[in-house]
Amino acid sequence: MAFGNNTIANVLIVEDELVTANALSDVLSDLGYKVLEIVDSSDDAIGSINKHIPDIILMDIKLRGLDSGITAASEIQKIAAIPVIYLTAFSDPETLDQAIATSPYGYLTKPLRYAEVNMAIMVALKKFREEKILQEALSKEKELHELKARLLGMASHEFSTPMSVIRLLIWKLQNFEEQLTKESRAKNLASIQSAIKDINWLLEEVKFISCSESGKFPFHPENVDVNTYCQQLVESFQAEDNTCKCQIQFRIHGKCQRLKLDKKLLWHILMNLVSNAIKYSYDGGTVNVDITCDSQQVILSIGDRGIGIPDEYLHNLFLPFLRAENVGSVKGLGMGLYIAKQAVEAHQGKITVESELNMGTKFTVVLPSADTVLNQ
Repeated sequence: MAFGNNTIANVLIVEDELVTANALSDVLSDLGYKVLEIVDSSDDAIGSINKHIPDIILMDIKLRGLDSGITAASEIQKIAAIPVIYLTAFSDPETLDQAIATSPYGYLTKPLRYAEVNMAIMVALKKFREEKILQEALSKEKELHELKARLLGMASHEFSTPMSVIRLLIWKLQNFEEQLTKESRAKNLASIQSAIKDINWLLEEVKFISCSESGKFPFHPENVDVNTYCQQLVESFQAEDNTCKCQIQFRIHGKCQRLKLDKKLLWHILMNLVSNAIKYSYDGGTVNVDITCDSQQVILSIGDRGIGIPDEYLHNLFLPFLRAENVGSVKGLGMGLYIAKQAVEAHQGKITVESELNMGTKFTVVLPSADTVLNQ
């Protein structure tokens, strides 16, 4: 609800008796409400809704024209969720049953007592806000449940490949050990270690999503030596025999020793972005990782000269399970960028992307220190 400084709520009055409507409008204005419009028919009420959405509607049941206020309320509910309070001289069982079928937030009979109208509006607005909060919570819980179910389903499929590799190579080592050269055994063991790494990576992503019941990732900031920590993470990639044979160029700009960040979230941000840059680079390419740090924030820049991201994917890039059509056979759950974005937002930071097809991609992450955020 967007109110002015002294406005309690925006009200639409639907009433065919002009004297009654004007008197009610004057009283509501004195009480601090803003009357958006006074209309006297169902068509005009619907037309008013299409122009500006009120916070509450005071609806007479008998209106000018063929349609009643009850019909108007039913049609309005198809356009927007707005609480309706009926103001009417009718209190017969048939009218009451018809009104109840539209789930009104109040039913007041004429002649109106303005104190009761004010109270009915306040109660209706409170009930509507509470129902909206509950509905949003239920929707978020359903969305998170579906996300976790889909993640677990995809993860179980992704687990099967490295597990099959491990089983096959162990069987090979056990049954053909004498026929294998030292180089072959070393290569098989390296492949097993790589498969175990893939499993661990999948487990981290699944655990990271599943650990949050609210949809927000836990945020536990601590003092982190950003330069040293990031350098260690990047070196862990450099120490591996990456299939794309990429070179990683790591540079530190600025001076800072420690910032208050969530170390685990920082791990997920950097590891996912650097991993993607490596996976989608061309063989022999270079991945640039730049860390710019001061006493208030760290800026991470991860760029590659790889396959790039098609324009049509850029706007929805951070949605879960999204994978661009040009990734080919590169494995993954499509969760890395989603996790990175959630981890950035937990820090109240920002993540942006620039990309050109077949020219490369650059992600920029700004993470403010928790101390800086609290002092703002």
